[in-house]
Amino acid sequence: MTAASSSSVTVTAEHIVHAAHPSSWQSLPSPFPLGPMDHYVTISIPVQVVFVYRRPSSSSSEELIPVAWLKRALERLLDYYPHLTGRLEVHPTTGERSITRLGSGMGLYEAVCSDPLDAFVSSALPSGISLQQLPGSGNALLAPFNPAFQAVCNDPLFAVQHTRFACGGVSLGVRVLHTIADADGFFQLVRDLAEIYRGLLEAEKTGNPTSAVPVLAQMPHFKPYMSELMGGNMTTEEQQTALAYKPSLFHIEEDGKTASEGQAMPETMAEIGDKVTMAPEAPTTGHFLRYTGNELQDLKDRATDPSGKGWVSTFEALSAHFYQCVHRARVELRAKDPSFGDISPTDFLTSVNLRTALGPDLPPRYFPQAVFAPWVFIPPEILADGPLWKVAKYAHDMMRGPAAGSRDSINGTLRWIAAQPNKSKIQSGFRFGSGSFMISQWSKTDMYSGATFDTRPILVSPPFTAISLVDALLYTLPTEDQGTPNDTGDIDVAVALSAPLWQFLVQDGRYMGGRIID
Repeated sequence: MTAASSSSVTVTAEHIVHAAHPSSWQSLPSPFPLGPMDHYVTISIPVQVVFVYRRPSSSSSEELIPVAWLKRALERLLDYYPHLTGRLEVHPTTGERSITRLGSGMGLYEAVCSDPLDAFVSSALPSGISLQQLPGSGNALLAPFNPAFQAVCNDPLFAVQHTRFACGGVSLGVRVLHTIADADGFFQLVRDLAEIYRGLLEAEKTGNPTSAVPVLAQMPHFKPYMSELMGGNMTTEEQQTALAYKPSLFHIEEDGKTASEGQAMPETMAEIGDKVTMAPEAPTTGHFLRYTGNELQDLKDRATDPSGKGWVSTFEALSAHFYQCVHRARVELRAKDPSFGDISPTDFLTSVNLRTALGPDLPPRYFPQAVFAPWVFIPPEILADGPLWKVAKYAHDMMRGPAAGSRDSINGTLRWIAAQPNKSKIQSGFRFGSGSFMISQWSKTDMYSGATFDTRPILVSPPFTAISLVDALLYTLPTEDQGTPNDTGDIDVAVALSAPLWQFLVQDGRYMGGRIID
C-alpha cells in the first residue's frame, strides 16, 4: 500500500489560543531566559507526534474531542505553562536563547479528512491503523511548520492540529520546539492537557459548576535549570572557573574549520535538520519494525558478557544489535558496489535523560529540555566481526559513564555552556556520516494511557518527516498495548535508513530480526 495523499486533509480554521488567565504569563520575566540545556538543540527541530482516536461505537451520537472543549483545555493548560504563549528569540551576538512576546499565544488548527480511519488499515497491525498509510504518512495531520530561522522565531512554540475523519475519529498532531522541551516534557504536556480535558468533560457531565475549572493534580516545573546563570549573570570569577572545565561531549567550533572525517553534528537525537550536509545521495526511507518480548530477551541474553560480569539493558542490547546489522550491511554493500564510498567513523550516539542523574537538582515534573546525547567510537572491526556482547558493552559503558551519568560532570558541562560568550559555537564531537548510528529511547515513556481524552488513543507515533528521515536514525517506541493486560513487552522501532541499505537488509533475512509492520 502507498500512503494516502495529503490532499484528503483540509485545514478549515486557524486559531491563536491564549492563556485563560493573562496573569499567568504577566508574572514572568520578559525576556524569559532559557537554560544551558536548551542551547545545544537546533532551534528548527520540533518534537512532534500524532495521536489517533477512534470513536467508540457506544457513543456514535456524541462528537469525539470537540474542538471547543479542546480549545478550553488548551487555554487552561497555558496557565500552567505560560511561557509557551511566547516566541523564541536568539541573541545575534551571544547566541543566547530566550522567550519574548509572552502572551502571543499557541497555534490550534482545525482540519477534516474526507476518508474514514478504516481507509488506512494494515493487516500487520493489531490496531488496524497504519501511520504510514495515513495522509502524508502522518505529516498531513501535523500543524503547518516552517523550519526557516525567522519563521521559527515568529511562529508559536506550541501547536496542535485537530483533524476529524469522515467516520468521526480524530487525530491530534502535537508539536513543541525541541529547544523548549524534550520527549519526556512533551508527553508530560500532553498528559496534562488530557487531564484538564477530562476535568472539563466531568464538569459537563455532572453539571457541577465548582469543577468547571479543572486543576492539575501536580504542578509542572517550567523554569529551565541554571537559567539564572544566563544573560551575563555570572561573575568574572564564576565564568573563568566554568570555562576552565573540559567537557567530553562538547567543544567550541573554530572559525573556518571543517570536519575532515564525517560531519560533526549537534547534540540530540532529533536535531539533525538543516545541519546535515553529508546525507547520502540515495533517498532515505522510513519503516517500523516490531520486536516481541521473547525476541528482546534473546537479544539481551546474547548481549550479556558470557563471563557473567556486568549487565546490559534491553535498549542497549537492541541498539547494539541494530548497529551491528547496519554496519555489516554497509560493509557488504560497499564490497559489491564501491561507488557507495568509504565508511565514515563508526560513532554511536544515543540520548540519556538527565533527570535521574541530576536527582534533587531537578524538581519533579521538570518540563524543559533535559537530555544529553553521549557518543562513543566503536571500532569497525568489533562491529563487523565481534560478538554482540562486546558491541553492547560499548553502549552500556558510554550511557552510564560520567558525561551523562555523573551529577558533578553534568553540572560542570552546563556551567561551561552558560559561561560561553557565543553559544552558537557549541558543537558536539559526534561525527555524523555514512558510518554513524543514532538511536533514542521512547519505549519507556507513557505515550498511550496518559493521552486519554474521551477515549484511549489507538495509535501514537512520530511520523517520518524531512527532518527525521536521516540515514541510521532510530527511535524505540511502545506498542498500542502499552499499559494494558495485553502488554507482553513488545517494542516498535522507527527505522530511517538509506533506501539501498534498507533493501539489502530486507532481502538478506539473516540480519535484523523483528517483523516489518509499516
